[in-house]
This record gives sequence, structure tokens and C-alpha cells, in this order.
Amino acid sequence: MTESVSAAGRDDLWLVLPHLGAGGAQKVALIAARHFAAQGLKVKLVTLIPGHPVAHPLPDGIPWLELGAPTHRSWWARAGRFALAQLDKLIRLFFQLQLRWLQGWFQTCVHPEGLGLAMRLFHVGTEATAGLRLRQLRREFRRQRPHRVLALLTRTNITCCCAAWDLPIHLVVSERNDPSLQLLPEVWQRLRPLAYRRADVVTANTAGVLTALESMAPWERLALLPNPLTGVPAPALDSGTANAIGFITVARLVPQKGLDVLIEALPRLSGAAAAWPVMLVGDGPEREGLKAQAQDLGVSDQLRFLGFRPDPERFLADAAVFVLPSRFEGMPNALLEAMAAGLAVIVTDASPGPLEVVEPGVSGLVVPSDDPDALAAAMALLASDPERCRRMGAAARARIAALDWPQLEPLWRSILALS
Repeated sequence: MTESVSAAGRDDLWLVLPHLGAGGAQKVALIAARHFAAQGLKVKLVTLIPGHPVAHPLPDGIPWLELGAPTHRSWWARAGRFALAQLDKLIRLFFQLQLRWLQGWFQTCVHPEGLGLAMRLFHVGTEATAGLRLRQLRREFRRQRPHRVLALLTRTNITCCCAAWDLPIHLVVSERNDPSLQLLPEVWQRLRPLAYRRADVVTANTAGVLTALESMAPWERLALLPNPLTGVPAPALDSGTANAIGFITVARLVPQKGLDVLIEALPRLSGAAAAWPVMLVGDGPEREGLKAQAQDLGVSDQLRFLGFRPDPERFLADAAVFVLPSRFEGMPNALLEAMAAGLAVIVTDASPGPLEVVEPGVSGLVVPSDDPDALAAAMALLASDPERCRRMGAAARARIAALDWPQLEPLWRSILALS
């Protein structure tokens, strides 16, 4: 598929993402970047969307190439980058509008199954920007000639495959969600299996997602690449979680995460659970809508919207139960970090990823997706039984010990052709 990756003066590894904002893929990329750079490899971060806010501290000494940033003198290059940045800002603005009726109208229009001129114009705009990013990325591939590239998230994966099509690069792409549940615009759905022919390795972070990818890539190029877990100070959290009372969710405030179901479950809580605080760590376009829902249901006093935090693990010490009512997932980092911190967890049965680490009744509880009654019952059960919480938390921590970075490093190095 690719030629030899040995050439003097070339970067050892590029990590390519849409942006460095909040998200599990970004956290995984930064963990890998820090680790491999500390081993003396030449690592570079590359992002495709210019001007996006940076959510996490960038590793010292690791260069960051932001495509679309105004670095070239050409008037046409500057004009193209300016137009690309403005269109990205416009798209984000629509999703960040606080007016609920307009936000709902816009989301309906742009949904892949939606209809109407607005949807088509939106997709034309985003696909046009994708074409510009592809051109810019290919130019950088040809100019800087990296040894290896790890792309994360579907559209970035496809863009990298097209940009590297006939170039001597060892290309690894990483799917982060279940492709059978995460809908994309039709053009991307059709392009994915074609583009993935270029990838040397197509990875997933769960066995379930890997199975779903069998129709999109040859099985001999598929590989399981679990999320590495690092930086969770488990011993320090023990003293807090032993007597903590409260629920916590760490997630982007988007429909995928099912936080509206969590809020709908709160009025149904009984016993001790009804008095437990619920911490929501994260931000996103649904924030104001979720606040309004909580106000309508009379549970605002129980909810604490803490916003995005670069170190969400420090809030885990203040909770006893981690709740993730997602509608679909890959393998969420937030879940793994909560389990590493010794929290009992509640997840849904919507995707196979969480079910690979949560054993029902042992390391956590599993409830049906979009079922606030079942979610409320599970929350009430754990709140009423502190000993069960502690027992499940200990089992959760033991379950994911194999995901520590030292355990996973040989696999990562093999897939990235670093060994």
C-alpha cells in the first residue's frame, strides 16, 4: 500500500484532527503526542479547522500545524483561508444560538435525514470547505512528507485518505463512534468505504465498532486500538469517593449524549437519590435547552452545570456514581476515567462500546436507551446502597487496568509502524 517510510529529516508521526477543542479524540491524541515525543520521536499535531478554540494545554515542544491559518503571502491563499474560517464560524454560530426555536429549526434542517433547501445549502457549504482542506492537507503531505499519519474522527479520516492517496505515508485512521448508528451526510457515507482503501490500518476503539467496519474495509486491515488511560490520580480519589454522595456526567452537551433523558429522569427519583446533586461537566449547543428543560421540570436546584473543564477528573472525587445515558458511543474516555477513579457507573445499551467494559451488576448498571424510568430506577438503586457503589467502583477500576498506557504501548507502536 505504501512505500518505505524511512527518509532522513521527515517527521515520525503526524496526528491529524478536525480541531483541538473538547472531545475524547483530542484527549487521546494529546496523550499519544506527549508520550511519543518524550521518547524522542518527531511528532506534529495537525488540525483542519482554523480558529477553533483550544480546550486542552498543548504539549511543550510539539509543533502544531493549523491548516487555514494565515501563513502564506499569496493574496489568493489568504482570501481562501479567510473564507474558510468565516464559513466555519458561521456553522458553529448556528449551533451555538441560544434561541431554542431557531436552534431546533436549524438542527432539523441539517439532519442527514432532513429535507429542504437549508439542509442542502448547509451540506454544500461544509463539503466545499472539506474540498479546500483536502487540497491544503495534500499540499502539506507532499511538501513535508511525514513518515506516518494517525487520523482521528470520520471526516478527518476520509480527508487524510484522499490527501495521501498515492503518497508514501503509513496511514492509520481511527473511527471513534459506531458507524451503524452515527449518521453522516450521504456523500460522506458513500465516500468512506472508497477512501478507506487507502488506509494501511483502519482502527476502532471497541470490538463492536470494529465489527461494524467490516463492510467498509478489508478485514486484514482492521485493528482494535483501545483508548489509553493515563493521568487519573486513583489513590487521591479514594478518600473522596468513599463518602461522596452525588451523580456526575462528563460529556459534551449534544443530543448524542442523552442528557435530556437524564434530566427527565430526575423528577422520577425517590429515596436518597432525590436529594443527591447531579453535576454536568461539559459544554455544548444544548446547554440552554437543557437548562430550560430542568426549569420546566422543577429540578434546576438539583443540577449543577459546571461547563467545560480541562481537568474533569478532579470532580469525580465529589461523586459516587457516574451516569452516561448516551444514544450512541464508541468508547468514551469519560467513562474509562470514571471507572479508573473507582466510581460505580450507569450506561445505556445503545452501543456495544461501553458494554465491553461495564459488566451489568458487577462493575456498573446497564439501562435501555431513552428510558428515563429505567434510568431513574438505576440511580435510586445505587444511591440507596453505598456498599454496592463501593463494590462496583472497585470492580470497575480492576476491569480497566489493562487500558493503562504501559499495557497498550506495544500495540500502538505496532499499528503505527513504530517498532
